Amino acid sequence: MSRYTESKIAVEAVKVVEEYGELSMGELIEILIQRMQPTGHDIEIIANRNDSYFSQKVRNLRSHSNKIFFNNVYYDEVIDKYVSYECKKMKVNLDEKVYVEELGQKKNKATIFYARKLDYERINRERKLIGNAGEELVYKAQIKFVKECAPEYLKSVRHVSKLDGDGAGYDICSFNADKKLVYIEVKSTTGKKETPFYMTSTEYAFFELHKDNYIIARVYEFDMNTKVGKIEYVSGTDFEGVFEKEVSAYKIIYKK
Repeated sequence: MSRYTESKIAVEAVKVVEEYGELSMGELIEILIQRMQPTGHDIEIIANRNDSYFSQKVRNLRSHSNKIFFNNVYYDEVIDKYVSYECKKMKVNLDEKVYVEELGQKKNKATIFYARKLDYERINRERKLIGNAGEELVYKAQIKFVKECAPEYLKSVRHVSKLDGDGAGYDICSFNADKKLVYIEVKSTTGKKETPFYMTSTEYAFFELHKDNYIIARVYEFDMNTKVGKIEYVSGTDFEGVFEKEVSAYKIIYKK
């Protein structure tokens, strides 16, 4: 039985291209197979074809002009590769040699980052109970927002940390007003907004790879009895202008 829909593959494919910067279709398929580990019907070879049903679904992102994929990834016909919009801008603004070096560094980071379930130490997180409740608050807010702004993508809004487990580097996959993917990391506290919070190395690595569509959802003054709190969204591009960090533990502090 098939595990993966084209929509789910599209979301993962966007992340992969953003992390590697530039990928051919063959490279994209190979990495997606490694990450998503298709089984059953997905890995069966299609009659008279060299593709499995899974790899064909990846190719369909292009043949079907998948909106999720192409609203977040640029296809460069000259090099026949899918390019992140971050790298597209880098190409314009950087000398070719510098661009190649930057791209190499980006790919090196991507090779060591892998979104999977990890049972890492939770010393860099708020108490689990408050954290889970805060995520539910933000998830419900995102469902309401996407239902109003991009209802066709409503089924692709996912509470990733709840469905897939911790370790993906973010908690919720959603869409912004421009119908582009956003990755939301929720940080909750019963205290003031300025209360320092913690990011794991995985969360920070994901932030670095996805700054353009990464969001911190700061839940504060959260009441565990009523499950009511305030939410402030800070985009990845504004991150360094809003927060300071203590690198040893990735302690994130609002600037004075």
